[in-house]
Amino acid sequence: MDLSPLNEGIGSVNEVLTNILSHKLVISAAIIAALLGVRFLFVRLIRQKSEVLSEEQRRRISRAKNGVFAIILFALITIWWPELRQFALSIAAVAVAFVIASKELILCFSGAVLRTTSRSATVGDWVEVGDIRGEVIDQNILSSVIQEIDKESSTYSYTGRTITLPNSVFLTQPVKNMNFMRRFVFHKFAIHTEPKVNVFEAKQLIMEKLQAYCEEFTELGKRYHSFIVQRSGMEIPTPEPSISVSTTTLGKNIFSVTVFCPTPQAAEIEQRIVGDFMEFYYKRKAELSKVTSDDSQNEG
Repeated sequence: MDLSPLNEGIGSVNEVLTNILSHKLVISAAIIAALLGVRFLFVRLIRQKSEVLSEEQRRRISRAKNGVFAIILFALITIWWPELRQFALSIAAVAVAFVIASKELILCFSGAVLRTTSRSATVGDWVEVGDIRGEVIDQNILSSVIQEIDKESSTYSYTGRTITLPNSVFLTQPVKNMNFMRRFVFHKFAIHTEPKVNVFEAKQLIMEKLQAYCEEFTELGKRYHSFIVQRSGMEIPTPEPSISVSTTTLGKNIFSVTVFCPTPQAAEIEQRIVGDFMEFYYKRKAELSKVTSDDSQNEG
């Protein structure tokens, strides 16, 4: 008896089954359809002919649906696991490459979020970031533009230069908000002299001149000082002028002056005080030289 046709038929069936099993999409669809059918039967069995479901029936239906969903999910993960693993590795590699390539952009975005949430610097504020001092004139998600303020000469005037800072600096540099300095400032300067003058007399002269020059804005300065204290919630130095005297290792005198004054007038007040002091200093020096000369002539 010739069985070759039967064998050929069996071989064809096996080939078809092999092709079907090799196609994961077909297998996945078949499993989903079968399990959804099972779920439908379970729900119909639980519901029976009830028009209003009891609490127990709703609980069983929920369990049946969740159980079938878990089985479907497990079956799909099992079938597609090699592809999922490869996909996850590819995604991880792409993510790492993206983070490395866009590290600075991510830091700038993070700095913008920190700047906005902490309100450390907004448009119009005077800030100091690292060695840069200026007024914030523009902000965006990646950078902040600052109009530079002269820091070296203590004139508090604009230099005419604009500096664009990446927002990443707000993550690495301390930000000093100097917004109150737009109107009044604690201006500090020092006067160095030879030890040929009465320091107490010179200190008295400087204090009298300071009080005279600050008289016109003394009351306004006190109100602004109170406003700063209330807004910051911290104690700051008093608005009255102060002078301290010290010496260097070479024996020279140093008069350290602090005055709370309008920012635009700070440099002018400093120059007037220095001018008055120098006039006093050279006058006393000339008097001392004259006295010394007279004494020498008398001795002669």
